[in-house]
Order: sequence, then structure tokens, then C-alpha cells
Amino acid sequence: MLADSIISVIAMAGSRLSEKAWHLLEAVFTALLFGTQAILNAGMFMGIMMIPLLPYVWALLSDPNYARALGFNFYVLFLAKEFWVGRMIAFVGVAILFVALGQLLWSRRKGVELIESGLYSWVRHPQFTGIIVVTVGLTIIVGTNGSYFPLGLFQVMSLWLLQVFGYIAIAKFEEWRLVKKLGDRYRQYKRRVPFLFPIKSPQRLPEVLFSVLIAIVVWLILLFLPYNMLRIL
Repeated sequence: MLADSIISVIAMAGSRLSEKAWHLLEAVFTALLFGTQAILNAGMFMGIMMIPLLPYVWALLSDPNYARALGFNFYVLFLAKEFWVGRMIAFVGVAILFVALGQLLWSRRKGVELIESGLYSWVRHPQFTGIIVVTVGLTIIVGTNGSYFPLGLFQVMSLWLLQVFGYIAIAKFEEWRLVKKLGDRYRQYKRRVPFLFPIKSPQRLPEVLFSVLIAIVVWLILLFLPYNMLRIL
């Protein structure tokens, strides 16, 4: 596939970078992707609207009434009852992310090169799976807010889909390095454990394409969810 070829070219171009440098770059790209996530902004003088996370954080920190704005934002994002469906999904994603990160750090401390137990026996990149679930929850929160035109809904859901494509690309690149480092051991692990979603790809369908198709299905569900009903549940 073209995506695999592009990733291989990028990987070969940066093959001299150290392991720590690659991990740092992956963390930066992941953070930037997450920073484009559309969320509710409940700022005191902005009203409830949709903006990406990074501008939201900047606006919040630059607000002279920071303490009051923070308290109101906390209420809307964590306590307002109309957003409980998206909030619960986001919390599940946060739990997956933190358990995966904890398992990763513990394994590195023990000198384990390839983690094959726990969440890593369900998917090969549970940290990205957790982030994706978080963004699904946040996207549902934005959709439940409902104070925008239909075009805005399409834009928010499409932004989520582009984010997932980015996580797929980063995970695929990470696997290129792991195969290079661990060889057949990692190839065998790949054959046993699904990629990003806990569903095995059909044998004749490339994993990346299968993951993209799953993301598109979720995108369609997000696009056509009855958000008005979610507000009154």
C-alpha cells in the first residue's frame, strides 16, 4: 500500500535517530493530534461552543477570570448531566490509556522488550486505542451540545476521523521499528494480536485498511447519532 511505502521512506530517512528520539517524536505528534480534538468551551465570556483543545487551553489560561472560568468549565465537562454518555465513554478511554501506560512503564523498568500480556494481549497499541476511545467520548459530548449548524457537526466528526488516521500512521510507523528491532518475535506477535481495535483483520485484507474501515464505520455512527435524545437520557 502507498501508506506503507511512505512510512518506510520516512523511517529509512530517520533511521539514525536514537530510540529515545523516536519515542519523543511519537509523543509530540500524538499530543499535537490530540490537541486538534474538538471539545466544549464553556468559558465565562465565550459561551458554550466547539473549538480545538489547544486553543481552548490557551484561551482558558489567558482568561483574567481564570479561577471562575475553570470552575465553570469543570462543571460543564464533568458534571452537567446532559453530557453523561460521552463523558462515560471518555472515562473508559482514559482508564484504558492509563492502564496501558502503567503497564508499559512497568515493563520497561523490568527490561521487557515486548509486552504480550494484559491490554497488550487484546490490541498491540492499547495506548492509542485508549486515546481513540477518549476522543470518541469528547466528540459525542460536542455533538450532544447541539448548538451549531449541520455543517459544523460534519466538520467535528471528520476531524475525529482524521485524528484516527494519524494514530494509525504513528502506530504503523512504530511497528516498522519494532519489526526491525525484534524481528520474527514481533511478527509472530502481530499474527496473534489485533492492531488498534480488538477485532482481527480478515486474512486477505491489510490491517491498516481494515482499521480505516472500522474508523469510517464509527465516524458514520457518530455522524448520525440521535444527539437530541442523548441530552434527555
